[in-house]
Amino acid sequence: MDRKSFLTTLGFGITGLVGSLFGSIKFNSRNSEEICGPSDSTSSGAVNFGVVTTPTVSDNYQNSIGAGGSLRGTNTYGSMAHPPFFIKEEYTERFYYPPNYKNTNSRVKDFNLNLFPLSMNIAHNVNYPAWTFDGLVPGPVLRANLGDTLRIHVKNSSPDPHSLHFHGTHDPMEDGWEPIPAFGERTYQIEAGPVGLHPYHCHVPPLMVHTAKGLYGALLVDPPTKRPPAHEFVLTFSGWDTKGKGRNDYYTWNGIAGIYDRYPMKVPVGERVRFYIQNMMEREPIITFHLHAQTFDIIRSLGTTVPDGHSDVVSIGQTERVVIEFVLKKKGRYMFHPHQTHMAENGGMGWIVAV
Repeated sequence: MDRKSFLTTLGFGITGLVGSLFGSIKFNSRNSEEICGPSDSTSSGAVNFGVVTTPTVSDNYQNSIGAGGSLRGTNTYGSMAHPPFFIKEEYTERFYYPPNYKNTNSRVKDFNLNLFPLSMNIAHNVNYPAWTFDGLVPGPVLRANLGDTLRIHVKNSSPDPHSLHFHGTHDPMEDGWEPIPAFGERTYQIEAGPVGLHPYHCHVPPLMVHTAKGLYGALLVDPPTKRPPAHEFVLTFSGWDTKGKGRNDYYTWNGIAGIYDRYPMKVPVGERVRFYIQNMMEREPIITFHLHAQTFDIIRSLGTTVPDGHSDVVSIGQTERVVIEFVLKKKGRYMFHPHQTHMAENGGMGWIVAV
């Protein structure tokens, strides 16, 4: 069964409930862009999700809505941070089945990234002055085959110097530690490899500031022999210091607090699921990823598709990444979260629904 069928038959929206609570609610295009990115699609994978006019809430989420539409401090499942009401489920689509490059027969692949500041809503009533690739945090998921030549043109539409640094193996002349001046441009050329998930991020000092404000994304390098078919998701974990006190107070998977609490991932029972997970959080050195009611194979090493561990929890240090694979054999809702409970309760808890 394809994903469209799941979304059609098993959607968790309760628009009527929210409509009765809020009446007619409209959001302007600026709010839509703040959370979803710029209105124009780009070759690097930015997506236009349009203007949201009616909030939609899942049945996991309804218990967190109080009288008059206010958010309670906690809901039945323990989350204390929630997405903006206007965020749509389509926001999550760019992290599901990350796109193959449009011309899969070409061994030379071109990407364009535009770097600029943008005010973003990372949680309900929480605005953050982010620095972004293509108006997105995390930036677009780039995907290539092992050995492909990647040409990444970066336009710095910002009053500050920035750069683009990829993890992995490449020419040190293309390493991205030298800044692109304000309103300047540069084209990087690297060879995709090794196999696995590689973060990219700005490397201009102070590095913690440039990373923490949102300048990061993911490059997925596929092996010559394709991995077994699976429902694939890229998950980037982040921390946000919204009060300027030097410590994180919100935590997000893919840029939005509680996004997979409101909009659970949906997968069929008995089919393989593959998560590509990276930790791009600053200020705290490590997270754990824990899946309830199911264990998973762990692939830590780059350059291989062979699991080197099996557990229900895995530790991931700063900029580390891991691939996990599992099969959900029973219908139901499976919670996932960091086992640092303050992270789980402040935006990092989500669900997978097996149907």
